Formats: sequence, C-alpha cells, structure tokens
Amino acid sequence: MSKTTFQYRCKYIVLPNIHRILSIHLSNLLLIDYFFTSCTFDYLFTRLESFTLNNVKSENLISILTNLAFLPRLFSLNVTCIDKIRSRSFIYYLIISLPVLKYCQLYIDIWNEDFDYLIPNNRYSSLEYLTIGTKCSLNELCELLLYTPQLKRLSCTLSASNNSLSEISQIPVCLNTIHLQLEDISFDEFQWLISSFSLQLQVLSVSTQGDIEFLDAHRWQQFISCQMPILKKFYFQYQTMISGLLVTPEYYYDLMKEFTSSFWHEKQWFFTYQHYKSNDGDSWITFYSTKPYRWSRYDFHEVINQHHETGINLADEVNFYNYQTLTQYPIQFTQTTRLNFSQGDITQNPLFISDLTHLFCPSKITELIISNEKFRFEHLLLLLHQFPNIQFLTIPQNILYLSLPQTETNRLIINKNKIMKVTILNQCTLEDIQILLRWCPNLRSLDIEVQKENLQLVIYYLLSRNTKQIHRNRLPLSLDFKNISFWKQEYNDCISCRNKKNLNSSIFSIPCNHHLSLLCCRNINYKMIEKFRIMINKEKLLNDYAIEYLDEDMYLWW
Repeated sequence: MSKTTFQYRCKYIVLPNIHRILSIHLSNLLLIDYFFTSCTFDYLFTRLESFTLNNVKSENLISILTNLAFLPRLFSLNVTCIDKIRSRSFIYYLIISLPVLKYCQLYIDIWNEDFDYLIPNNRYSSLEYLTIGTKCSLNELCELLLYTPQLKRLSCTLSASNNSLSEISQIPVCLNTIHLQLEDISFDEFQWLISSFSLQLQVLSVSTQGDIEFLDAHRWQQFISCQMPILKKFYFQYQTMISGLLVTPEYYYDLMKEFTSSFWHEKQWFFTYQHYKSNDGDSWITFYSTKPYRWSRYDFHEVINQHHETGINLADEVNFYNYQTLTQYPIQFTQTTRLNFSQGDITQNPLFISDLTHLFCPSKITELIISNEKFRFEHLLLLLHQFPNIQFLTIPQNILYLSLPQTETNRLIINKNKIMKVTILNQCTLEDIQILLRWCPNLRSLDIEVQKENLQLVIYYLLSRNTKQIHRNRLPLSLDFKNISFWKQEYNDCISCRNKKNLNSSIFSIPCNHHLSLLCCRNINYKMIEKFRIMINKEKLLNDYAIEYLDEDMYLWW
C-alpha cells in the first residue's frame, strides 16, 4: 500500500472509526512507524480483538506492547520482528501483563542465546495458545510455563539449555496439545520435559534429528503407554545423515520397521520414510508420520529408497531438489500455498512443470520461490501459467534469460499475472528491472541488490513515475533484453493508464510502475542514504516518502 493511500485511510477511515475496529494487520516497518505516530494507540480502541505486526523494528516493540495493555478486548496478538533483539525477557513480561490475551504468536530472534530469567511478575497470563516461532531454550520455556497456568496449546522450537535444568514448579493443568521442533535436545531431556504434563496430553507433535534414541519404538511405546494414557494424536518426524560404515542404512531400516507393530496400528498411527541423496552427495533418511502428513514442509529429493506413501499431505510449503516424473505420484497436497525450487536440473524432465497440477490445487498457490539458477524465463512463465494466483515471487537474476534466442516466428507470449511482490536474490541491473516491470504491471514491493555504481541510476529510474520521465530514461524498446525481444507495438501510456482508458493494452507497454510503493535495497552503506535523500528532493521524484536504514538494508516507502 502506498504512503498516500495509507495516510488517507488512517485519517478518514481508521481515526473516525477507532471504536468499531475489530482487527488490525500491519506488515511494513515504515507503515508501522507511521501508524503509531499518527494514531494514539490506547483504550479508545475499545473493540480491537486481533492485532498483527509483521516486520516491526525491535526498538519500537517495547513501546508498542506497553500501549497494548490499555486495550480491553485484545484476545489475539501476532508479532514478527524484522531484526534481532538482545533479550526476550522484558517482551515476555509485557505480554504476560496483557489482561485478556488468549492467543499469541511470536517470531523474535535474539543476538545472545543465553536466557535472561523473566522479570518477576505478580500476575498470571490469560494465554491459552502460545507459539514461539524462533528458537528458545528449555529453561526459557520452563520460566514461561510458570506464568501461563491457563495454557492449552503450546508450539515452539527448543534448544538445549546452557545451564542446569530447573524443575517446573507449576504445571498448566489445561495443557493438552504440544508441538515441538527439537534442536540439540536428547531423548532424555525431551522425556524429562514432557513427563511434567504427560498425563493430560491429547496431541503430541515432535520433529527432531540427531539422537538415535528417538528411533527406539519400544521406548516410545513404553513412554506413551505408561505416561500418556489419553494421547489421541501422535505426529513424529526424525531426520539424520548417514555417515561412515559403522551405521548402515539397513540398521535404520530395522529400527523404523519396529513402528509397524500392533501397538501403532491399533492407534491408527502410521509412518513412512525416505532415504535420499542430497545434491552435495550426502545420504539422508527422514522418518515421518502419514495419513495425513501434517508437517509444514515437504521435500522432494533424489530418492534411493522410499516406503510406499499415499493419501493427503497437509504441508504448507513444498521444496523441490529433484525433478523426477510426478504423474503417478500418489499424494495430493491440498493445503500447499508455497512452492520452492531449490536445486537440481529441470532440463532433465521438460514435462515436470505441467505435471505439478496433478499434485497441487493451482488456485491455492500464492508464493513461488526459485533459487535454482538453472531455471530460465520460459520455465517461470510456464509456472505462472499453471498457477495463476501467484502474488509473491523470489527469483535469481539470471532467470531473466531465455534458454534460446527468439525468432520472428517464435515470439514470447506472456499472460497477465497477479504478482505484487518480487525479491531478486542476487545482484541485478537496470536492464533486469525494466524487464521485470514489463511483465509485472501490478508490482507493489521490490527487494533487490544492485552494484554500488549503478544503484543511484536504478533508484532514479524506479522513482520516475510519470510517463514523460520514464520515456526519457528508459532503454529503447527496439533493444533485445537478454534474448527477450519486444516486438509489440509501442504505446505512450503504461499498462495501468491504458486499462483506465479501456484501450487494448500490451504487456510490453512502457513499464510505468504506478503501483510500486515499497523498495528494499540490500547491502547498502549507510552513507548512501543521505545521497538518495538529496537526489529525491532535488529532482522532486517524490512528494511524500519515508526512508529507513536497518542492518545494511535501505527501505523506501512512498
């Protein structure tokens, strides 16, 4: 959303209706800054129940959370920090102090993994659902549990404690659902934690790697039978790299086979595994629950051995490291919204992209991430054709090349798309950006890295918003951009302008970026910020804008 549009909505929609607003979702660090300087966030938001902050700066977080204490009906809070914070201790203190909060999701990284114990709080939290999306220690979690007696569902990523483990003196009596991502946690440490409230558990989800004790089916069976009498759902995932001659793949096969006994079948808990080779040649085994698959991510690798798997897969994200034939693949990904193409040679299977529609619901895919530099522009266009609702796109710079030059009889056909945000992974040029703007007419946000000597020219081009400025500074349409020839008729108006006039538009019209309002330039020297500010003001490129420098990145919003 542009700065002008947001200012208008704040003034004429938000402020007059403060007492009627039920939910607020903010996802731009500069937009968040403006919102809290223009709106007094206090008890006047009498009906606000849900508040989401994505990409908030850590330096602003404490003041924001302090103001939230005035809200009488804030039941849900979702916070994602764009940068790291020194300690989460005071953040936890402020969240615990929110009077009626029931649901909380936190994604806040810290610089130092040593945990500072919570500031003593005389009150207990009303939290019932807590998700900590970034890594926390066992001691950190134990401290939090002391102040959340009404907690029903917990989800977090756990790491081993540097200090000795402290006993959990107060157990949330309603805690019945736990989802754990374990890092460097042994089975003994895990069992110590879960035993504190295992008698009340109904749902347990565990993802881990490393400690082979987690593949001991008999130990799991005894633990569940003796200490989890009412456990109804159990989801398990274990991953390990096979190295050396001491532990062979067959040894792991035998361990995993023990999870097919009558105990597991009677409870309708089923498992399968993949033995695959990564692109660097290492051999891995992943053992996981199925029917259905409930982990957020699923990977396609070059499989060495795989136990039969069928049914529904509920993964949010699917990653491709191999492009084998998918036509007969017996799994349906019904909830996937993000596709990630990481490695592998897509040219080995030209029909791979067309096969994807057999696995996914095309209308649900909204994000596409391509880090594989073997992809080319025609592959990308085919993916966009197969999945027409893509809004978020991440690509390498070299994808803007075609595999083969075009001919007069083999012209490139580009369909309309809904892409609103693009991230280019490596350094790009003005030429790359011009190509991008030609086939992304709805682009609102751009994240790029440009060589220092070309950066000022690129920013000048992007901010030259009116047609005359763009016409003066653009490259001639007669040029071939990296083998992509633009033969379409040249117009004086951009696509957006022509659509407003109800004229026949062309995808190769002048790339006027009317919708673009947020620019992130990575790896910038802070001294460049003032130069850009002077250029913008001197050339009168923008009337109203905000600029921010954070962790070597520049953010510009207008």
